[in-house]
Amino acid sequence: MALFELNQKYENAADGWKPPTFKDCAAADISLAFFNGGEHAERRTVDGKECLIVLEESTLKEHSSHWEAGAKQNFDTGLYAAYSILYIRAEDYGPKPKVGKQLILGIGDGKTRTYEIKSCEDEAGVYRMTMKRVRQ
Repeated sequence: MALFELNQKYENAADGWKPPTFKDCAAADISLAFFNGGEHAERRTVDGKECLIVLEESTLKEHSSHWEAGAKQNFDTGLYAAYSILYIRAEDYGPKPKVGKQLILGIGDGKTRTYEIKSCEDEAGVYRMTMKRVRQ
């Protein structure tokens, strides 16, 4: 026996109204919480289009190189690789990019950074791109 009983009556049940599904609620949360410009996302230019994104700056990894004549020799590949994760709505970006594509990200004041896309997954209408940028 329950302490209370819950009876829900939907006024427009005859009109075919149904309560939202989990997928409906998750899609609303993506727009209202995750891509909220005042809370979590920031407006940036991605490949020439201005849109809301979430960017996770990640770690720096040193490239392999060799020592020659007392100096590190690594002229063609850079010294460090910076890995970042970019979240962007699929509808804002367009077709899913291929691995190896160059992505140009605006960082403010007219400056840009070029990244190489290492992987891209579509998660509920949001692209999760792992990107690499070589630093000197």
